[in-house]
Amino acid sequence: MKLKVLEQEKEYSRLQVEVAWDQIAADYDDIVAAYAQVPVRGFRAGKTPRHLIGKRFRRQITDDLTRFSARRFGPEALQQLDMQAAGPLEVVEITCEKGRNLQFTLRFLPLPEFDLPDFDTIQISQDNEDPLSELSHWLLEHVNMTLPAELVRKELSVDDFDKAKPGTAQWDAAAQRVKLMLILKAIAARDGIAVDEIDLENRIREKAAEFGTTPRKLKSELEKGGGQERLRDMLIAEQTLGYLKDIVF
Repeated sequence: MKLKVLEQEKEYSRLQVEVAWDQIAADYDDIVAAYAQVPVRGFRAGKTPRHLIGKRFRRQITDDLTRFSARRFGPEALQQLDMQAAGPLEVVEITCEKGRNLQFTLRFLPLPEFDLPDFDTIQISQDNEDPLSELSHWLLEHVNMTLPAELVRKELSVDDFDKAKPGTAQWDAAAQRVKLMLILKAIAARDGIAVDEIDLENRIREKAAEFGTTPRKLKSELEKGGGQERLRDMLIAEQTLGYLKDIVF
């Protein structure tokens, strides 16, 4: 994997990533095999020639391969350069062609600098009915950081409060949510707390049943707007709060 740090774009850091074809060839084959099950006029399901599948679904295959590669190689690229992202990794400037190296640019808001508190100083009442909420408030009060305004705006857009301004109740609530998530992700990264694909798939199945849809449809919708990474962050936050609760109590 070849990496190149590009010039910053406003609040965003940019990193060019190039992945050798032999590292993603198997992923490409898996994606093509999945599209081979899609009915194509004139062929039985699963019997369409591979070269026709590659041609007919070229855009979809390229999109799927790029998204998968970004999830697979993006965190590794940041780790190699000792960089951390405060929010989702956006993938832009994609060059993808079968048999050639995949190249794309990661665009992300860098993680603001802050110090984690000494957990030995956490004081939570033993009879509290909502210890996770109290833990969250304690972390927010004892960690100082300067949040990127763009990160707060992105959080607001999720709740359709795009026009909220700094100082409003909506802005302050979004800023608190973002701040808590960054703290919990930093603790998770430091202490080796991670969410694997099984955890994510299980939560998607639970949510699909709750919304009355299929896991496949929900997963597809989540992938379009970065919702899958948001769900992963929520799982990490839950696990990290549970981890802190065990330490405190």
